[in-house]
Amino acid sequence: MMGIINIEEVSKACNIVDIKDYVKDGLIHCHKCKTPKEVVLNFMDKTRKVFCICECEKTSRDLRAQGFIELQEKENIQRLQTMGIQDNALRNWTFDVADGEQPNLEIAQIYADNFLKDFYKTGMGMIFWGNVGRGKTFTAACIANQLIENNVPVMMTSFAKIVDDIFSIQDKAAYFKEFNRYKLLIIDDLGAERQTDYAMEQVYKVIDDRYKNNLPMIITTNLTINELKNPKKVEYSRIYDRILEKCVPVSFTGKNYRQEIRNEQIEWAKEKFRKEKKIGA
Repeated sequence: MMGIINIEEVSKACNIVDIKDYVKDGLIHCHKCKTPKEVVLNFMDKTRKVFCICECEKTSRDLRAQGFIELQEKENIQRLQTMGIQDNALRNWTFDVADGEQPNLEIAQIYADNFLKDFYKTGMGMIFWGNVGRGKTFTAACIANQLIENNVPVMMTSFAKIVDDIFSIQDKAAYFKEFNRYKLLIIDDLGAERQTDYAMEQVYKVIDDRYKNNLPMIITTNLTINELKNPKKVEYSRIYDRILEKCVPVSFTGKNYRQEIRNEQIEWAKEKFRKEKKIGA
């Protein structure tokens, strides 16, 4: 049955009603999706009609809500990247851009895929060791970026930066405590920091704090496993022992990517000079 309701008057009084809507069985219906914009409710032994949103408006509302959620997630990821990976170049190093020749990418992918389920719970990390230019930092950055894309807080820094920072920071306790906000701490170039007693004490504080709180770390280093197990200075043992206890050693061998890039750049420059020389002649 079609009821007699002035849709134009109702639409002026209520934003959810369109002048094109119609009445069916005494209820206003959406002219687009053909579903009711009114519902009958029983309240305190009385029956009354109240406005509701139709199916197409529900869909529109859900899409707006989903868009807002996605925007929030994107902003959160950008914030995590800015805070956790301060070197802009490292933010572009992902599994997607790998050429497939980097060693141990499969191991790194497994670690990233199973981080929250397994490795975070056990506090287990990895130590990437090998000569310079073998892809250690690249691989660690791939893990960091994947976890951040999944809203996992990651900090990627270096011991050299930590040692430099600590000299100018007044509240050192708060500085070290900040590292534990991150589910994964990646520290690049162990052994490249200044080898002073004070510097090594700061390194020890970072490692020991993660160790005591059972929080995972990924360490990259040019040191060999033998050098880590048998350091030249005995005082380094307490640092390296904790790392080896909580980090699985992963060896990086193969070609020197840095040298390969340098060679390509040099060849490009030589070719450029040859061409310009011919043009100038």
